Amino acid sequence: MSMFWSFTRQAFHNTVVYRVEFWMRLLSILLAMYSIRSVWHVLYTQQPDAFGLSLGQMVTYGVLGMALHAFIDTGSEWYIATQVRTGAIDTDLLKPIDFHVHMLARNLGEMLFGLGVMALPTYAIGYFLFGLQLPPDGMAGVLFVVSLFLGFLVQFHLGFLLGAVAFATLDIRSIAWAYFAVVSFFSGQVVPLWMFPDALRAVAEVLPLQAVYYIPMSIYIGTFSGPEAWSALGFQLLWAAVLALCARLAWGFVHKRLTVQGG
Repeated sequence: MSMFWSFTRQAFHNTVVYRVEFWMRLLSILLAMYSIRSVWHVLYTQQPDAFGLSLGQMVTYGVLGMALHAFIDTGSEWYIATQVRTGAIDTDLLKPIDFHVHMLARNLGEMLFGLGVMALPTYAIGYFLFGLQLPPDGMAGVLFVVSLFLGFLVQFHLGFLLGAVAFATLDIRSIAWAYFAVVSFFSGQVVPLWMFPDALRAVAEVLPLQAVYYIPMSIYIGTFSGPEAWSALGFQLLWAAVLALCARLAWGFVHKRLTVQGG
């Protein structure tokens, strides 16, 4: 466990070094928050009763989705793909820790950086400038935090599985672009799933992608509460376990067939 946390701290410190990237990411998040707030204000001006929630709840949902992106998506797939393409993956395999566990530790460090240095400041800015509201009660806040962590685990293992594809293809850019488009749409990051047409909503509700954004944010604004919130957490936990198992199986498969390029 001490080795796990040492890799987590290393990833955290490595992320802190890139200060220009930090300011650019912060600016892009603030612009996205301002844009989504403006969109919902315009839509509610045209049809105030069409969405089933108050304007404050919808603005909170949209702004929160932009803030959460700062730390939930840690980009494990790009790291793995780059290491495989350059041949530097051998240095990861030489570390005295399982590669899957190493990637989890690394991404946890990057997630903690994103949470403390990116998400919390943007959350505060969203609260004071963009109308982001607090959770309806303390229990919703606690369940939201638990849901966020489960969402991170789901997102990490999806990224790990995508990164594992690089062991066969070496370049995952085209696949990743399609993957990110699907995630952005079906995770409910921008538009909540209850606003989807029935057919698309039925598809989205069986995919693990809703565990990343839709469930945590629905708990935060209070649309999931009581037994429904606990059921949603169970859905997240189930998919986190299933994807972790899939990641272990995928890693065992590609590790035996690994051919290092370059290096």
